[in-house]
Amino acid sequence: MKDFTPTKETISLHGLGFIQLKLGGNQRLHVWHPDLPRRKCFDFSAIHNHRFSFTSRVLKGVQKNMRVDIELAKGGSHQVISHNGPRSERGGRASYPVAECNIYRRDAEEYCAGERYVMPAYEYHCTPCDGIVITLMQKHEEGQVHANSLIVSGVDFDYDFDRFQLSPAQLYEFVVDAFNS
Repeated sequence: MKDFTPTKETISLHGLGFIQLKLGGNQRLHVWHPDLPRRKCFDFSAIHNHRFSFTSRVLKGVQKNMRVDIELAKGGSHQVISHNGPRSERGGRASYPVAECNIYRRDAEEYCAGERYVMPAYEYHCTPCDGIVITLMQKHEEGQVHANSLIVSGVDFDYDFDRFQLSPAQLYEFVVDAFNS
């Protein structure tokens, strides 16, 4: 059986540059802030998928969403990084490369406050937010296969990103600042 243990923290930092605040009813508040740390390889590894589908409603800012199709290909432009292991003491999952692929970006989408979009499970995308963006994500059905990230071939993935490098109090300060800005 695969380890799909969710992060146990109510508030946590994500390597893609946002804060995740767990709410009831399979909901999460996501807060992007330009001063939050991201994994070192973020510019080369922001494309990812989820093992669940979700609806995301923008509460503040402009949410950018770029859907991506992939084609498995030996010698491809990107590596597929499986997030299939148990959680480490730094909060991330043990991860490793499993395949190579080429990517095909679709047209960029932009959603303003009050708008929402739906992401199916396992569809690849990235959310290259500029500035402060706040969204409310509602998780839907979950699959039984792990999630993946894509990284440009030849770039080292940041396996050591520390989700606990900021205290909960510091994370809440970012949330308050985002709502008040």
